[in-house]
Amino acid sequence: MHKKVSFISFLILFLFNSLLFSQVKENQSENQKILFKEIWGYVSLGEEGSFSADYPVTDVGHFAGFISSFSELAPVPKRSDRFPDFKGRLHLVTNLESKPQTHLMLDPKLPLRNKIIKQLVEQAKEYDGLQIDWESVLKADDENFWDFLKLLKKKLKGKMLTVAVPARVKKLEKDAYDYERISKIADRVIVMAYDEHWSTSAPGPIASIAWCKRIADYAKSVIPEEKLIMGCHFYSRAWNNEDVGQKAYRMYKIDDLINSNKVTNFKKSKDGELSFTFEKKTKITVFYDTVESASARCRMYADQGISKLSFWRIGQEDPKFWNELKVER
Repeated sequence: MHKKVSFISFLILFLFNSLLFSQVKENQSENQKILFKEIWGYVSLGEEGSFSADYPVTDVGHFAGFISSFSELAPVPKRSDRFPDFKGRLHLVTNLESKPQTHLMLDPKLPLRNKIIKQLVEQAKEYDGLQIDWESVLKADDENFWDFLKLLKKKLKGKMLTVAVPARVKKLEKDAYDYERISKIADRVIVMAYDEHWSTSAPGPIASIAWCKRIADYAKSVIPEEKLIMGCHFYSRAWNNEDVGQKAYRMYKIDDLINSNKVTNFKKSKDGELSFTFEKKTKITVFYDTVESASARCRMYADQGISKLSFWRIGQEDPKFWNELKVER
């Protein structure tokens, strides 16, 4: 009888200690998470299934405000259809990357500006805010761009206006994306601190921590803390060391290409069209992130006093990454 009681007591004590150890471990894990006041995640139209309402995300930027070649804003879906369980703020993101079209749409003398403002405000009714991600604004259109943002802010009547801007490490002499000017208009400024190296540049990190720190240092000096959001990336890039393919050649350069690659496989179609093929070995260079390296970048921002981050874009990340972050309540 005594042995049976002792075994039961031991079992109860073991289970209690195991539960206590598990709770302590869980608390330690929670304490190690990186805290931010706001965490934004971008979601592309059609990829809403990649998002989970369980992620520590306060704001979703819905990449759905596409402007056609005819300068018309495409209809956007209802919030309830795409984000039925998300309780945070949802922002309509409008994107435009054509320099000529952007120039025309910002011209106050043309009817396009008022037309697109009206459409953006109307389509944003289902959302908590509107984000302008127009990445091809010309330097000469700086004043027109800022006036456009001021008009939008007024028409939105209390909804959040946010603006995405390219990475800068210093103030440029003339710049439509002037951080200080835009921060005086917008509720949030998202600094896209990525593409340090891009698809047509030499291989290199997409956003090295040292580079990101320089951008953050400059951004903090001109954008109020409550408005600054540092943008992070989830994607990788690959480069190869060959530039032979996917390009045009002048006629007189073809002989050099044939001789340098020892081409022997020539073809001539029945219509007289000439072609040849050859194979080359190529070296691929990839710069990428892991959960650990992405977390290190986030922790650097937190250590710099940055309280808000955004991520381009949800669906590209390792889902385990979200275990590293926590929203400060």
